[in-house]
Amino acid sequence: MADDSPKSRYNQARRQFDDLAPDEQAQFLIEATASTLAHGIERVGKVLARGLQDTVRRAQKGSASGSATGPGAAEPETAQRRRPRNGSARPTDDDA
Repeated sequence: MADDSPKSRYNQARRQFDDLAPDEQAQFLIEATASTLAHGIERVGKVLARGLQDTVRRAQKGSASGSATGPGAAEPETAQRRRPRNGSARPTDDDA
């Protein structure tokens, strides 16, 4: 029965690599490096996409709930949105 443990598979791959000609070893290393980088970039891209989606969702929820309360931080208060200083429901000539 053959040993199929990770260490055994590693040792077998290592021996097979050592049996390759130097130009085949170089080609293998280049291909393995490119594959590893591609997988890493793909994983990072997925994590960044998830983070961006979460950020956009939070911003949309925040703006949807905040828009009913009044102008945002960058919006100037207008006469239509300004509350009268005397507490009445309508702006007076003094408030406008």
